[in-house]
Amino acid sequence: MMRALALVCSATLLLGLTACTGELPKLVPLPDGVSLLSDQTRLHRKDREIFVRIHNKSDKALRIEAFTLMSDRIPDVKWTGSEDIPPGTEADLEYDMPKAGCGTGFTPTVRLTYRVGDGERQESDAQADDRYGNISHAMDRDCAETTLEEAAHVEVGDPTIVGKGGDSVLHLPVTMTPTGNRDDVRFGGFGSTVLFNQAEGSPADVDIPLVKDPVRLVMQVTPARCDGHALADDKVGRLFDVKVLGDDVGDNASFYLPLTTPQRVTFFDFYRSHCGLD
Repeated sequence: MMRALALVCSATLLLGLTACTGELPKLVPLPDGVSLLSDQTRLHRKDREIFVRIHNKSDKALRIEAFTLMSDRIPDVKWTGSEDIPPGTEADLEYDMPKAGCGTGFTPTVRLTYRVGDGERQESDAQADDRYGNISHAMDRDCAETTLEEAAHVEVGDPTIVGKGGDSVLHLPVTMTPTGNRDDVRFGGFGSTVLFNQAEGSPADVDIPLVKDPVRLVMQVTPARCDGHALADDKVGRLFDVKVLGDDVGDNASFYLPLTTPQRVTFFDFYRSHCGLD
């Protein structure tokens, strides 16, 4: 047994890896002037791409080779690659956010593997705070969506247009059928977007238990403004919040109402016809 262990250790040493001492490489402090933060761009609100931004305000170049991001709200994320960051610049290292659990905030620890200039590879732990709260909001959406899925089946019907021209209103039927698995979850209402406002009569601010009978709702919207450029450049105008209330759901937690491509097209067609942009 001792001889076998020695052979394993010898092979490990030949590969240039850690010797069989049972000790991991020691972590070193992050170089002065280097800092991290986490964020998500507005263009990626519909998907799960987020990033760690590394600011290099030191006087030496950095080469990032890997990182492991650790948080109590998502499984560990591992990134590998090669990213050079000259002095006085920054770089964004993107990754897809795993499904997040319920919780509060997002304060991950990032174990960074890097080189300073032509130096040896080294590792440091640093926090990559969600400075602007964008990722925390995305995680709260995961929490809200999972919570509502546990409490009810959501079915979105076909949108219809009621009225004509500037007096028209788009109606979208939504049915929530309780599963019986939870008795603490309530529907809190639909949110407006940069393109559409919730119209009078729409369930925008409610507190409806999802316990027994199906809840049949009609979301009603009108354009928030008539602007052809806003419509042409839109990225998030059809992301309607579904507010969820529950014991383990954060304040103002919501997720985006799932819409099919034909449903989304109908919203755009309605905008054009209501505003006379055809």
